[in-house]
Amino acid sequence: MFKNLFLISCAVLAVSGLPYYAQDISAYLSTEAGTAETAPQRVAASVQPAAAKPQAHYATGVRAASIPLSKEGHFTADFHINGRAVRGLVDTGATFVAINRSTARTIGLAPANSDFRHEVRTANGLANAALVRIDRIEVGSVTVHDVEAFVLDDQALSATLIGMSFMSKLHSYRVANNRLELVN
Repeated sequence: MFKNLFLISCAVLAVSGLPYYAQDISAYLSTEAGTAETAPQRVAASVQPAAAKPQAHYATGVRAASIPLSKEGHFTADFHINGRAVRGLVDTGATFVAINRSTARTIGLAPANSDFRHEVRTANGLANAALVRIDRIEVGSVTVHDVEAFVLDDQALSATLIGMSFMSKLHSYRVANNRLELVN
């Protein structure tokens, strides 16, 4: 008797929670197909750099962000690295997150000259780099802690690259409808 009552109670609780899950999951899975945009707005949106769209599934703790493809063909967004806003380009071909010395100073990292003992291959050739740990990288509602990164001289690296040391800590990521969807 109690077993049946318990099972019925569990079933009622599970069914009562479905609308919340369905609402959050549909918001996560949907793209901008449901938004009405006029052609001039689309052109203006492609010219302006878009911020990553935060999405959160509060019932399960799943957090997601959606980064639109830029007109140059890259996934770039405003990341918060150690709490500081930094424009970053997602680069799945980069083993580590890569930042230059100026950005490192901005986010509170100051590797010594003696720390630049790693030789790395970049698009511009070989460069020396210092291996550091970033406390926190955020984009949209996605937060990743304890991320390894290389710091390179400003001349060797002009942009911040968000490499696999960040991406591999995500639950998943995929490209769909010209957007990079990150799930943590």
